[in-house]
Amino acid sequence: MIFLFLIPVMLGLLQVEYQSKNVSPFDTHPINMWVFLAATFIYCAGLATNLESHNHPTTRSKIISRVILSPGALASVTLASVLVLRLIGWIILCLWTILAIILARHLLKHIYEWLKHGTYNTISVGCVRFNKFYECLTLKKHDLPI
Repeated sequence: MIFLFLIPVMLGLLQVEYQSKNVSPFDTHPINMWVFLAATFIYCAGLATNLESHNHPTTRSKIISRVILSPGALASVTLASVLVLRLIGWIILCLWTILAIILARHLLKHIYEWLKHGTYNTISVGCVRFNKFYECLTLKKHDLPI
């Protein structure tokens, strides 16, 4: 939830920095700004999905919670990289990349557990249904007169 506070504050700082200039941040830092817009869109979509699934906490909602951390951090980092010197901005982006790799590792573990649990449940339900079907077939064979 910190990104809900941090991003608007940084946008306000960006607006103050560029208010007296004849160029926009899209002119001076186009890649950073487009990455910011894409990351913000993904973050908002993930946040909306997470809020909907908040009433029914599942493994899926835990995965979504971890997924929205990455674009939220990326949006904040790209704005910070516009506000600071270029070298410091690139260092911040490199640190964010390391953070994203760490988050992805944990995320893959949760996805694996979710898929393993889902596959096990599907196989269990399939076996139960097959056994019921097989029992019906064997009962019918025994009931037939010879």
